[in-house]
Amino acid sequence: MTACWFGGYVGHQSETDWPGPKGSRMLWAGRFPVWCSGDWPGSEIRILPGRQRVAVIGACAAGDLTFAARDEHGLVTEHAGSYTVIQATAEELRVFTDLGFAWPVYLARCGSGTVWCSSARMLAGLTGAKPDPAWLAAALIDPSAPAQGSRSPFEGIESVPPGSRICLRPGRPPAITPAVRMTRRSRPEAASALRSALDGCVGTWIRSAKRPGSNISGLDSGSVCMLAVRHVRPPARLTAVTVHPAGRDDGADLSCACRALRHCMPADHWLLPLGPEHLPGTDLDQFLAADEPPPSTFTWSRLAAEFALLARLGIDVHLTGDGGDTLFYPGPGYLADLARSGHWLRLATHTQGWARLQKSSPWPLLARAIRGRDQLPRAPWITGLAAEMAPRIRSRDADYGQLTLLEIQAVGRSARADAQLAETFGIMLRNPFTGSAVIDAALSVPAWERGDPWHYKPLLTDALEGLLPPAIAGRTTKGAFDAEHHRGMRANLPALLSLADGHLAALGLVNPPRLRAAVRNAAAGLPTSFGLLEPTLAAETWLRAIAQAPQHAWSRCEIPITAVQERA
Repeated sequence: MTACWFGGYVGHQSETDWPGPKGSRMLWAGRFPVWCSGDWPGSEIRILPGRQRVAVIGACAAGDLTFAARDEHGLVTEHAGSYTVIQATAEELRVFTDLGFAWPVYLARCGSGTVWCSSARMLAGLTGAKPDPAWLAAALIDPSAPAQGSRSPFEGIESVPPGSRICLRPGRPPAITPAVRMTRRSRPEAASALRSALDGCVGTWIRSAKRPGSNISGLDSGSVCMLAVRHVRPPARLTAVTVHPAGRDDGADLSCACRALRHCMPADHWLLPLGPEHLPGTDLDQFLAADEPPPSTFTWSRLAAEFALLARLGIDVHLTGDGGDTLFYPGPGYLADLARSGHWLRLATHTQGWARLQKSSPWPLLARAIRGRDQLPRAPWITGLAAEMAPRIRSRDADYGQLTLLEIQAVGRSARADAQLAETFGIMLRNPFTGSAVIDAALSVPAWERGDPWHYKPLLTDALEGLLPPAIAGRTTKGAFDAEHHRGMRANLPALLSLADGHLAALGLVNPPRLRAAVRNAAAGLPTSFGLLEPTLAAETWLRAIAQAPQHAWSRCEIPITAVQERA
């Protein structure tokens, strides 16, 4: 299976040919051609019948696509799912991008026109663009939300903000405007909207699958799994997968999954035991190229083993719980919002609650809340040049809801890179928590109503009340993997040390001796900020994979038209 992507071209009317990727199929030709590439399921490429050229790409719960012909705010949040709306009129082409960045859209100039595409790497194959050092610098400094704005991982290729409307007209620069207004709801309304959006998103993917699968471990993936099983129609059965350390038949994730499945779910449960060959940092030289460094880069051997298992089982659509922590577990970061808005009693109460939970004094938390958010510290191996090159990412004045939106969009966009890897195994990897309507519902209440010191992800558990078994609803912790990552550093030390002297060092973004020292300290078991160190090693791994991967072939000839079946 090849990676799925889509795009098109808008040029001058006098042009007789246009750039198109080889091996693609046309959704429509004419003045504003649109194409798709890869092995798409029919349910994720739908065209509105009739003269009007309107397409919905991605999972959309709507049975009637007439809504997609409108030109207004909120098209991508109107129905559950993660989808892009494309409209071609006599004068222009319009693209509405999804709110969760699950389907990024990129722009590049080509000759006298503009090529737009859902894959930055494929566009780089057309323009010859190299990885963008400024984007990489931002990704190294703040891995959770790299390079917000118009930058992409490749120079000269523009990233369109999620939840936007792109208007492309011949001879004019692209016009990009916001196309989603976030809704405000009461807590009960938000819980009801969240359940509807999650259930609709999950159901759309499950019903399209020949053999559906889902991760199950804690609350997030367990919630997705519980929703998924409701939409499976016999004789199909859901396949639930749990990874666990080899040689252990207990543990938080495994015990939780087994109890839930044993008592509540008609599903086939498969375990993936992780041995020494799956340690973090293993087999990075076998990593495949993607649009950007995926979140799973450093745990590639584990992810490849999971994809191989899913492929052997015949799974074609697999759901994960990625993004649940970002949406539903804010931590004490929102205390600054309470301070800024003058909710002093609530601030005092919540600060004391977080301090008790962390077994620390409340005064440092209170001081940070009043002072405002600090800039993230720079890792010692990141150079001053990188700090100068990186665009400003987070504003001290942004409220926690805005920051959460940026972070969940970063999850969605980077998870698309994981999905590209899964597609090479013949698997459609999907993340319901990055669905546009799910994000709109979750962020329609303040952070302190999504999580607080006394309840673990209360908005999610309220939304799914009556559905989750006690083994999942009562889950309040996540598995800890620091020891595994220390072992992986130690087992792969020579190969990881070699990553210090590479593309990042040549670009002046990292200090090799300091990076090697950090790797050695991690291998020795010393306290390590894996959230900063591993993204740096992942970025170098990605750059090496990009340098070795063949570029996608493009042609200036018109692609022969192969009609895609129109679906209402």
